[in-house]
Amino acid sequence: MDVVSLICAGEHTQTHWRFRLDELAWRDMVDLLRQDDLPFVGLWCDGEDVHALFLPDGQPLAATLRLENGRYPALSPARVVSSLYERVIYDLYGAEAMWALDVRPLLDHDVWSASAPLSAAPGRGGQHKGILAFQPSDALLAAKGRVEDVGPATGSAVPPFYTRLVLSGGVVANAETQTGYAHRGIAARSRHARVEDACRLAGRVAAGSSVAHQVAFCQAVENACGARVGTEVALLRVALLEMERLFHHLYKLAALARLAGVHLVASHCMALREKLVAQAAPVTGSRLLMDVCTPGGVSLREASQMGDLCASLYELGRQAYPQLALLWREYPGLAVLLGNVGRVQADELERIGLDGPVARASGWDCDGRRMIPAYEGLWRYTSGRQDGTAEDRALLLLDEVEESLRMLDLAAARIGLNAGGSTPLSMEDGEGIGLVEGPWGGVLYWVRLAHGRVAEAFCRKPETSALLAFEQMLPNHAAEDTALLACSLGMNAAALDG
Repeated sequence: MDVVSLICAGEHTQTHWRFRLDELAWRDMVDLLRQDDLPFVGLWCDGEDVHALFLPDGQPLAATLRLENGRYPALSPARVVSSLYERVIYDLYGAEAMWALDVRPLLDHDVWSASAPLSAAPGRGGQHKGILAFQPSDALLAAKGRVEDVGPATGSAVPPFYTRLVLSGGVVANAETQTGYAHRGIAARSRHARVEDACRLAGRVAAGSSVAHQVAFCQAVENACGARVGTEVALLRVALLEMERLFHHLYKLAALARLAGVHLVASHCMALREKLVAQAAPVTGSRLLMDVCTPGGVSLREASQMGDLCASLYELGRQAYPQLALLWREYPGLAVLLGNVGRVQADELERIGLDGPVARASGWDCDGRRMIPAYEGLWRYTSGRQDGTAEDRALLLLDEVEESLRMLDLAAARIGLNAGGSTPLSMEDGEGIGLVEGPWGGVLYWVRLAHGRVAEAFCRKPETSALLAFEQMLPNHAAEDTALLACSLGMNAAALDG
């Protein structure tokens, strides 16, 4: 029996793609997952049950297990990335993953006002208010060499994030991270919230990915209600997603160039981005593209001008992009510097579940846009890179800038003057899934509606898997490459902390 058959043999729930297992069946599922390549999405808890979500053939399939005395068999022995979800579940709910690979806290470092704050009976808070102590693993404790600390406060614009490096012979021999400094309580604030308030929160999970998070959340709500938005709204969302990808990639390319010491290239990237953002803001209503999507529709200041905006963004980009691409590819030493760091293989990324441009730059054919009907006739797969270095990731972002411009040009001709509108939603009790391809990979939301509100919500974001890739990539690199590697992988501590 394979994993899909085992899950589908479980007890049916009101959601046709979610099945309830008993503990023995859950353990069998974990054992089968060691040899099964079933795509794993995420693991979450609602206080009573723990849920594991998979995507066989792009369709959702979830297994649910009732907590037994606040415990459940860990999934991490079979899916290493689930270790991070297990640690979050313990921090928020106090639910313990038995036989877990890592039991250290991820968010709560003994400084919160209450432990397990989302459980039915939260415990007393920690005794070390304001003082966060690093808790290394046994492997890091055993590593020999000079210890160097990076963060959490760096003085730069990136969210607080701590990395401990053990150096040997001038390079990193072992490394571990600690997160939680940027925790904002988004999970707690989303529970029992009004749908529009939860949607607004979704747009603030990850800077630079607001549209992706809000579109995925809206899709989840719409699917929970059994509703489908019109073709025009779906196309507007695609245009917004590609604008966001365009702005995000130019920002990240500037950051990479700056970290590589090439400020001329960085300034060209930011100059083009600023021209595009300044053109878009009066129409969309937000420079950061926040709050432009609502369940059932979009929320734009001048929706009727979206077609013209797409055309003007394409024209601006068409004029500036060739010079920018030539400068990036031919700037002396930039390719050599980036080409010597950050190599990662596609099979390793697949093992930890990191998709998006990082995976495409390593030769893994993965792009969630192929599964979104509104992209039909617009999207085409662009990656031809295989080596998986920081240079490959940068050049892929550069290629995707050109591709996003091309898609906006095609979308311009399809968006009418009466663009917009909305689909009324019934807000009946139910569950739904929404999935889009964000700037750094797949963004997925599971939403459960009850009494017209969001009872529970779970978000799968690429930053979770990026943390594992970052830790595994650091050995054999120089300590000064740390920030460059994190940037090239899309590390975002605030998105990770939630």
